[in-house]
This record gives sequence, structure tokens and C-alpha cells, in this order.
Amino acid sequence: MLKRHFINAFILTILFLFPDILFMLIHKNFFVFVPSIFKELAALYLLSFLILTVQKYWIRLIFALFIATLSFVQLFHFSYFHSYLMPYEIGLADQIPEIIDTLADVIRYTYVPLLLYLIQIIALSLFLRRAQAVRIKYMPLFILFLLLIGPISAIKRKRAYIYLPKATSFSFKNTFNALSWYIAKEAFKKQNKPHFKPYKVTKLKKPLPQNIIVVMGESLNAKYMSLFGYPKESTPYLDKLKFAPNFHYTWGYSAGVTTDVSVPTFFALKREPQNITPLVKPDTNLLHLAKEQGYKTHYITTQNLFVIGGVLSDFSDVTKVFHGYDELLANYLDTVDFNRSNFIILHQRNSHSPYEKYTPPRFYQFPFKDLPYKGYMFHSYLNSVRYTDYILHTVFQKADTLPGCSVVFFTSDHGEMMGDKDEGGRFGHVYLGFADAKVPLLIYYTKSCPIQITKDFNLSSVISHYQFGKIIAKTLGFAVHNPNEDGSYYINGVGIAGEKGFLRYTKKGKLQ
Repeated sequence: MLKRHFINAFILTILFLFPDILFMLIHKNFFVFVPSIFKELAALYLLSFLILTVQKYWIRLIFALFIATLSFVQLFHFSYFHSYLMPYEIGLADQIPEIIDTLADVIRYTYVPLLLYLIQIIALSLFLRRAQAVRIKYMPLFILFLLLIGPISAIKRKRAYIYLPKATSFSFKNTFNALSWYIAKEAFKKQNKPHFKPYKVTKLKKPLPQNIIVVMGESLNAKYMSLFGYPKESTPYLDKLKFAPNFHYTWGYSAGVTTDVSVPTFFALKREPQNITPLVKPDTNLLHLAKEQGYKTHYITTQNLFVIGGVLSDFSDVTKVFHGYDELLANYLDTVDFNRSNFIILHQRNSHSPYEKYTPPRFYQFPFKDLPYKGYMFHSYLNSVRYTDYILHTVFQKADTLPGCSVVFFTSDHGEMMGDKDEGGRFGHVYLGFADAKVPLLIYYTKSCPIQITKDFNLSSVISHYQFGKIIAKTLGFAVHNPNEDGSYYINGVGIAGEKGFLRYTKKGKLQ
């Protein structure tokens, strides 16, 4: 009997997963395989095993339908919105009548998850009725307790990124995480959130670059780059470009002080910390805008995909995670078909502590081993900055060999503190302050780019990630009009919806 139970648990696990498996064949961008997925499979198998021990058929069926419904909600959302379900959207459940009202018009886009859900319900009903298995009397209470661990653990969490949807998770897990966060953080709160007017995106009539490359750095503080006047030669290659006509540079403040907040905020063109609409709707998502213009989109990273918070959605044609030094990102360009237009995001890991771990030894220009803590941190960090300088050199050189006009944008997710007095003696980042949010904003373009494209690259008034992102959108042929703008910009804390604080500043100064 026990052997049969193990087999039945395996069959039930497959029944839970088959909508995802079929959906992946239709939407190749829906799921990205990573080895950690085996943990989710093990957890789902355990849950299947426990459900089969429930004595009463109708209780077994309720638990199974709960899991199936979690998957259906995510698949349906992805089919309709081409994006993953965010925790903040669950609060819009009161708009279900409006959604049902529009269902007739969108059924041709959403019939696949509906059909899969119907088949899954029938299959689960038949299987659970006939499955012979071990029965345990109080198992429903134990399963309920396991399911409650999700929202209970979310109560103690201070950062939402673990609960944001991931391209590396199955649909049931993404929806369960979103539901857990909503129950723990949003369901019982008084809804006094500020109202924001919707952004408007307008398509422009202008020539487009054949290729756009966005390099997103990691923990790179503009303060420690010799390009911006730092006395130690930390960016020798960029220093030589200072007066090049096809190179523009300035510094500004990042959208947040952590990767998981700053990166999704940047690529979604989200200005207001508490405004979740740009995360929920893909209208201003840079990958989405690139696909609208016919670019083949690439998201290539040496980081964990956990940090991007669902920003990929259905808009990345190629998603790759490399393990190793960041020059793997630059080398990826050698594999791209540049006979067509490409929008490529290269997301670095370099300059994240421990800095020497992500910097090849040949870039150990500044001795750091066996030094006191501050010297060790500072010199190993400067070595990482020199490595990023080399990466950019390589990317720029490769861009010069590409056909047509190619534009490279570079910034960093946030800065890094090195214990200086003006940094309060702090090291690292995460602290909500201006010291660890100072980042470079660079644009490099090939000499074949026409003036109709390059005229928009004036950085003289750019002081924020948000403005820099709007320049990328304009390069893609879209103007983003935000009626909420008032000349101020924001640095978000560790909560992507502004719930953990934020700073406000203008060109004239810091408002806090």
C-alpha cells in the first residue's frame, strides 16, 4: 500500500504541473529553468503525498482544487496581461465583475488556461476518487497548518522581493507567494494609499538604432570612479573617452538602495515609490517597449533571477543566467545574430561584496590582502571598479563592430559605501540614504548613429534613474508622459512599494 501511495503522489504531482508544462510550450518566456526548481518539485510532491492521506474525498478534492486554482490564476493573468501576478493586484479582486464582463472579448487570448483548468479539474476529481492510498485521520489540519506558514512567515518579512513572481518558479508557487504577502501585509490594512494619474506612452516617428545594449552594473558608486574626478585611477578606459563626441556621462541617484527594488523600478520606468501600476501593467516596461518595436530582446545576467521581480514577464526572448566573471556577459555578444535588431540587457554581478570574489585576479591593481578592514574593503572595491571599466571597454569595442547604429547605456542598480566620513562610516548599501545611491549614467554610441537619434542624449539635466530610463524609452521610439511629475525624484528603501520609506530630491537639493 505504501509503495502505491508513493506512486500516486507522483501522479498527483504531474497532474498539478501539467498546465504549466503545456503552457511553457506555448509561452517560451513563461519559465526559466534553474536547479533550485527541484526544491519546489520536492515541496509539491510532499504536499501531494499528504493530500492523498486525507480520509474524506471531498476534503482531498478541495485541497487539490486550491493548488490547481493557484496555477490557473497565474496562467490566466499571464495570458491576458503577459505579466506575472503581483501581490498588490490581489487587492483588486473587487473588480472581478468588470473582468468577467470583458472576458467575452478576450476569450480567444485566454482560452488555453481556461481549457487546461477544466481538464485538470476533471482529471483531479477522477484520480482522487479512485486513488488507493494510506489514510491519516487529522491530516487536513496538518496540511492547513503547512499552507498557513506562507502568510505567517510573510508577517515577519520586511522585504517583498521573495514574494514577488519569478520566472524561475512554477505558477502555483508564484500565486501562493503573492497571496501570502497580500494576506500578511495588505488585507487588513486601511487603504489610504495615494492616487496616481496613469502614465501615457506615445509612439514617436523617428529612426531607431539597430541595436541597443543596456548594461546594468552592481554596487558601483560614481564617487569612486576616476571618470568623475576620483584621484585614484579606477576607470582608465572611461577616462580616455571623456572628450569623445560619442560618449556622454553624468551621475545621478538610483531608484533604490537594493537590487531587488532598484532593477525592477528602473526597467518599469516607475517614478513614485508607492505607485505600483508600472509594476503591474507593462505599458512602460522597457523590454515590452523593445518588443513593440520588433527588437529581439535578451536578458543576460550573472545574478540570480530572483532580484528582478517579474520584470521579464513575456518580453524577454532570450533569458540566460551565467555563473562566473562578468566578462561572460560581454562575450555573449559574440553569439547574437546582429543581422536583425536587438535589445540586450547585460546585468552584472561585479562590485558586490566580497569584491575579490567577482573580480579576476589579473585586475588586482590595488593590493588589499592582509590590510586592515577599511583598506581591505576599499582596495578590493577599487579593483572591482577597474574590472567594470574593462567590461565596458569590451562592450563598447564590440558595439563598434556591429552593423548600423548601436547605442550602449550603462548605470548601476545602486552605489556602495566605503566607510568615508560623508557616508557616516558605513560600508556596503541597503541604508536608505543618498551616499549609497550615487550611480554613473553613461551613454556610448557608434559613429554611424544619425543626429535624429543622438540629439536626445543630453544628460545635463538628468539626475535620476527615472530620467535615464526615459531616455532609453525615447531611443526605443516612445515618449513617456507622467502627469505626476513635479520636478522631484525618489530613492526607494527596501520595499518596492515604498512601504519601507523613501527619499525625495530635486535638481536644487535633497528634500528627504
